[in-house]
Amino acid sequence: MGGNGAAGIRVSGEVDGRLVRVDLDPEEPFRIEPSRSLSLDPAIALIKAGEPASGIRVHIVGAEPTDWQVPDGWTMQRQDGGWIVEPPREMETGVSTLVPIVDGRPASTVQALAYHHIQRTSFVAPAALKVLTLDVALPVDARIGYVGAGSDNVGAHMRRLGLHVTDLGEDDLTAGSLSGFTTIVVGIFAFGFRRDLQAATGRLHRFVEDGGHLVTLYHRPTDGWNPAVTPPRRLAIGSPSLRWRVTDPAAPVTVLKPDSPLLTYPNRIEAADWQGWDKERGLYFAAEYDPAYEELLCLNDPGENPLKGGLVSARIGHGRHTHVALVLHHQMDKLVPGAFRLLANLVQPA
Repeated sequence: MGGNGAAGIRVSGEVDGRLVRVDLDPEEPFRIEPSRSLSLDPAIALIKAGEPASGIRVHIVGAEPTDWQVPDGWTMQRQDGGWIVEPPREMETGVSTLVPIVDGRPASTVQALAYHHIQRTSFVAPAALKVLTLDVALPVDARIGYVGAGSDNVGAHMRRLGLHVTDLGEDDLTAGSLSGFTTIVVGIFAFGFRRDLQAATGRLHRFVEDGGHLVTLYHRPTDGWNPAVTPPRRLAIGSPSLRWRVTDPAAPVTVLKPDSPLLTYPNRIEAADWQGWDKERGLYFAAEYDPAYEELLCLNDPGENPLKGGLVSARIGHGRHTHVALVLHHQMDKLVPGAFRLLANLVQPA
């Protein structure tokens, strides 16, 4: 009947000379999966255009590849139980995909999930190493503290860029010195998941007043975000999200402050940086905010009112607070070059 997977069971028998058949769904979903699975660590790598590209070490978990499909000029060599990826000397910007081969066909990664409230299930995805070559510059002397909540890969992406990043734990936020950082980045939803972060809001405000740059990535109003307490100056997140979002990933972007350092240093953000976005531009845009906040961008879905709360930034004391409702974390997962270039700008010292 198709209610529980790609195959079912048919039971048939003869009763008083008549054929009786019953179709049954299996108790657990029937799935067709590869006989062998592998995963790559890392599965994503970045190369800065114009700089010498060193080899990328890839560790394999699961089945061992017998070969690789690689673009022209790339080579793969076994070394110390793993593989070394050597890019060509001349690299063009864009994404290069390297595919491991197992049993004569492109390999897959099978991820099993099992929770008490759902049946066991699994996800099957093609296994591949994706390498993004991009033209990006990094801010000078940026020392970044990152507060994640397990909902994004922004910390890992910043490290891939070559930025100096330290993950901040409870002791760091509530008792440690923050003066060694030029910038603190708060990952998506983090105020809702980390009580230590909520308890440290006063310390973060002083960090800004003393010259630090606080960057908060997008939050929902329900993520422990108190408009009058959480940010250094009042900033209310729009709700419902349907009213305060831009769902068209190709929606035009109007730059309101073309000379803002956040849009010019160390990378000049241009029209190409807004191309190739995936899924959407952003959501839960800021709806109301203190006059100290500058609106840097204006964008909207076709036929809807323009929104200016997707990227706002305020000079506060000797420092700065920047709030980002754009879905940069998702764009970086999808290896959109402009998202990396914009993030490199946003983490600059105040």
